[in-house]
Amino acid sequence: MANREPQFGVTEESVLGRRDVLLAGLGIGIGLIAGCASPAPAKSARLPGPLWPSDELLAPKAAPAVAVAPLKPQTALMSNVIPRTSWTHGVPDKGDINPMLPVHWVTVHHDGMDSFGATDYASCASRLELIRMGHKGKGWADIGYHFVVDRSGRVWEGRELRYQGAHVKNNNEGNIGILCLGNFDLQKPSDAQMKSLERHLKAIMKQYKLSSANIRSHKEWPDAATACPGRNLQSKMAGVRRAVA
Repeated sequence: MANREPQFGVTEESVLGRRDVLLAGLGIGIGLIAGCASPAPAKSARLPGPLWPSDELLAPKAAPAVAVAPLKPQTALMSNVIPRTSWTHGVPDKGDINPMLPVHWVTVHHDGMDSFGATDYASCASRLELIRMGHKGKGWADIGYHFVVDRSGRVWEGRELRYQGAHVKNNNEGNIGILCLGNFDLQKPSDAQMKSLERHLKAIMKQYKLSSANIRSHKEWPDAATACPGRNLQSKMAGVRRAVA
């Protein structure tokens, strides 16, 4: 299948250059999504070494990939996830999207937009739709992330798991994208958000028989020149991997 969708997340460069893109479905001007910048490196099967030698847990080691059956609609993984139909009527462009391959990786992101402190359902749903429309406004098939964790700890369905995401340039194949709402260069993730992220990572690991070494932040991917997921979430990634191991 020919896939025209960019195979990466939102770039910081696009944010700084186009903060006031007018999105035609909403009829309002919104800031373009930030936080996930990566240049276009050649794809390599070679995994990175530790990014921070003082704490080798921050850069996960290679783990054997396990091919498993595609996710079934009714599983423990999805039982506490808010379905996308509850926050958007939009559907992906099925002519410009690839099927998900066997899952080998999970990547954690922040949205990199303005600080976001809301915890009510309506505000979080609006933030998700803003992100989806930002991605659609760039010509992408759908929101790039598979799951979104808000500051109250709710987990929302983004792009359906049967479709490959668009969140790590050149490394979207078999890679589940989890977005935490907020800009964690400007604020800290909430305790409820972190606990929920860990619970959902455990559910994904169980479903796909992954180890904690298969969990990365965006910036931990080779050549991913990005601040995502922000210093205040990146500093917690070693602890996240220990908690879910």
